[in-house]
Amino acid sequence: MHGQRHPFPRPEVHSAGQGDDGRRPRGADDHLEGDSPLRGERFAIDPAMPDAHHWMWMLHGAAAAAEAAGEQVHRTALDPTDLLNKVFAARGWRELFVRVLEIARAYRPNLVLRDDLDCSGYVTAEVLEIPHVAMSGGPTILLDPQRLADPLAAHGTKFGLSTSGHGLYGYGRVDYVPTEYDFMKHEWPQVFRFRQPVLTRPGERLPSWIADLPADRPLVFAAMGTGVPMYAALQRDGVQLPSTIDPRARFRLVLDALSQLDCVAVVVTGGMDVSDLPRADHVHVTDAVPQPLVLEIADLFLTHDGYNGIREALRSGVPMVAYPEGYDQVHNSARIAELGLGVTVDNSPADAVVEACDKVLADQSFRTRARTARQHVLALPDVHSAPAMLEQFVQTNSYRS
Repeated sequence: MHGQRHPFPRPEVHSAGQGDDGRRPRGADDHLEGDSPLRGERFAIDPAMPDAHHWMWMLHGAAAAAEAAGEQVHRTALDPTDLLNKVFAARGWRELFVRVLEIARAYRPNLVLRDDLDCSGYVTAEVLEIPHVAMSGGPTILLDPQRLADPLAAHGTKFGLSTSGHGLYGYGRVDYVPTEYDFMKHEWPQVFRFRQPVLTRPGERLPSWIADLPADRPLVFAAMGTGVPMYAALQRDGVQLPSTIDPRARFRLVLDALSQLDCVAVVVTGGMDVSDLPRADHVHVTDAVPQPLVLEIADLFLTHDGYNGIREALRSGVPMVAYPEGYDQVHNSARIAELGLGVTVDNSPADAVVEACDKVLADQSFRTRARTARQHVLALPDVHSAPAMLEQFVQTNSYRS
């Protein structure tokens, strides 16, 4: 249909952009490191899309402007499915479609593996008539597949297409939690499940100052999500955030609560300046740590309930105290409580956070259920089996099937 494609899988990777850790994109002469199944192979990343900082600047700048104009901004009031339908219908995607399609036509893939909030990979796959599989992330947890609009209805005429019949997630998605611990609100089509990997960079290790912390008290690890570094960067750039986003207020409460708790605490700020906020000597603050490694030794995870952190906690068998902020996090916290993996403290004062942490640390049943969840996670296929599994999927699922 579109010429001879490269054998599957091909050891070159074209990515939609730079990661939110701020590190540079890898170039065409870079090589995969660590224990990747493609270790030593050359690969290329083409940053075809704006980085996350740009998107956050537009989103939160607009929200702050709307709030300044007298509009009310509620982070949990919008229906996520309706919101995504509007986002994917926006005209701004069309320039990205052209760029991503250009890359794909030169690369000639057999499959598009895309981010759950990416529309360009979906449209590209439909234009090239190849299958497409989405990764799972927090934004998709609340989506109702039955009400999702097909972006081709808004953009397909540019490529001579209408709707495809497959839909955004019709070929399935990749996830890293066992079926019995699924967090999706609605039933989805096919799911490729793999074991949550320990995502550390080559050579990364537990900082020595954490290794030297006293072990005679429980270790509580607190992190408020990958959005915090972006909020911190936006504030440094002078971007006004809406009043519904106040990470310093959350850190003030977390530091206050952990200061009252009989524990050793490590709090990750993501670069947010909290040096002026009071805390006890047993509460240690740092910009960043290798979170999966800290969770390996933690007795409790105080979390905003983002999906990445939840998966890492399940992998490590660590019970949680959930302090959600909005979007999917409120649903996630309810699911954690339902599974008996922790306790939720939504919009609670510091005393309530202390009580919740005390409860989870004192009740061994939370630790037992978290360890049971870890056993189920470890029983999933290793992510290194993904290429072979997806290759088989491509061979048995043609575009028109």
